[in-house]
Amino acid sequence: MSFIALAVSACATTGERIDELALRSGLSKAVVAGTSYRHTIYMRATTPGSARVFVFLDGDGRPWGSDGLTPAIDPTTHNPIALKLLAATAAVGAYVSRPCYQQLLDEGCAAAVWTSGRYSETVVNSLAGATREAMRRAGAQEVVFVGYSGGGALAVLVAERIDRVAGVVTISANLDTDAWTAHHNYLSLSESLNPAKSDRPHPWPEIHMNGARDVVVPAATAQAYFEKYPAAQRWTFDAYDHVCCWVENWPMIYARIAGALVSQK
Repeated sequence: MSFIALAVSACATTGERIDELALRSGLSKAVVAGTSYRHTIYMRATTPGSARVFVFLDGDGRPWGSDGLTPAIDPTTHNPIALKLLAATAAVGAYVSRPCYQQLLDEGCAAAVWTSGRYSETVVNSLAGATREAMRRAGAQEVVFVGYSGGGALAVLVAERIDRVAGVVTISANLDTDAWTAHHNYLSLSESLNPAKSDRPHPWPEIHMNGARDVVVPAATAQAYFEKYPAAQRWTFDAYDHVCCWVENWPMIYARIAGALVSQK
């Protein structure tokens, strides 16, 4: 990369750098309306007659400033793990951004949208609307959600509000948000839904993966979720942590997921 290209890249916003990553990965970009917010969708060119689309939801990014008390001006993640997973997935897929991320500053974009209310009913319903649009654009009849970190909590909550869900897959997800915030002594997510306290059925297969070395979302914090939904599968990867090594080994992991979803039909 030339000096000029490096300088331009250094000046780009986080959202623009994600755009660049998506473009290099051969993904198209669209901005669509959810129920309350706009969302960016990155999508690979679809195959005619594709029955299923994998929808990827990313983590919480940086909801707070460096002091941990002041809401961030821009919560967009600097490391879009879910987008990288989409780029490495050998299937029709779409990445759906979270409300108010990637500089989509709609009228309702108050700090609560990415702090205390990051998993609120309003956020979840808007993501559900954007997911339906991604399905329409893909021509897909069913959807599999893949959620990373906080995107995993959202994947469960959005799936509960969508028809034709073929599976939910999460990676390093905080599936019991009350236990997770208590473990870290974080501020309560007082305006959010908690997947572990849902009263909705989960008729679809679900696979929840965690790294045994993950100190960001320790496996023990999700115990209440699996007591509530005992049919959910739990896969633990001994050498992995919160970030390593999901992207590096994703083709192998995805092949295992695809096989498991077929066997659970």
